[in-house]
Amino acid sequence: MKNMFYFAFVSIIVIVSLYVILKILIGRFEPEKSKVKLYGILQGMTNKEIISISCSIILYVLMLYLISSFVDVDFVIIAIVLILTLLSGILIKNKMVIVDLLLACLSLGGVKIVYLIHEYLVNEYMSVWMLLLLVFVMIFLFLYLSYMLLKSLKKVIIANKYVRKGDNNAHKKRR
Repeated sequence: MKNMFYFAFVSIIVIVSLYVILKILIGRFEPEKSKVKLYGILQGMTNKEIISISCSIILYVLMLYLISSFVDVDFVIIAIVLILTLLSGILIKNKMVIVDLLLACLSLGGVKIVYLIHEYLVNEYMSVWMLLLLVFVMIFLFLYLSYMLLKSLKKVIIANKYVRKGDNNAHKKRR
């Protein structure tokens, strides 16, 4: 539970930092003078689709936090990861939610491997080869989690009926 407090603290710092950075960047951007029209990624999506995207992003950030802080996987973390994965799949009526749950368990196994290698390096035997193995496993997990995030975002976008139809007036029909 202590790890979840640290995760919440880190998440709040990241959110506030992003808010400040985006506030500064948007303040300098003048859309009236620009010929580029801004369309949000969330335009035309239902609340369920937006919540599904949010669950996927929270899961991604949580897994990256677990990898980078060398946290041991316990039942609370397993429950949170599985609930976020299940919620993300159910909200968009994903038929492959069982496969997504299995892949989430696989990524939790990767987090556990990172933790075990780190503990071995710290407590037993410091080796350059083991350190290299740890770095490569972390890089692989980062790439794997990034792929899974993009795949879940693609599922949400494809699940949007207006995207599937290719309807250009989707935002007018939804109001």
